[in-house]
Amino acid sequence: MTSKNVLVVDDDKDLTQSVKAYLEARGYAVRTAHSGAEGQREIESARPDLVVLDIMMDSDADGFNLAYKLKGDEATRDIPIIILSGFTGHLKDKFRSFEFVMEREWPAAVHLEKPASLAAIGAAIEQLLANA
Repeated sequence: MTSKNVLVVDDDKDLTQSVKAYLEARGYAVRTAHSGAEGQREIESARPDLVVLDIMMDSDADGFNLAYKLKGDEATRDIPIIILSGFTGHLKDKFRSFEFVMEREWPAAVHLEKPASLAAIGAAIEQLLANA
């Protein structure tokens, strides 16, 4: 069985390294990026099976920008995205109102609020990749 490729995009390098070590110990191939632009380059270099993505990096919407780029591109729109962010559920509800007005869907399959346990991140990844 080939291992699944996961891209973790977050400006918190300690977090990306922790998630990477945790997932690699479970058989995943993991790459990391620390900004939306770097994440985009990684995706263009080698398409991941799943992306774990922070929202607020270089800008307050850096992660959203990347997520919407992925969902708007036929080559990448089916890549599952997990948003891992301090972006709270309350703000997410406000964004969902905004998305209705802007006619844009929430770009992620799963939203995990920081701090999320490595086990929760791993479980979300496992579930999404099992359904892919």
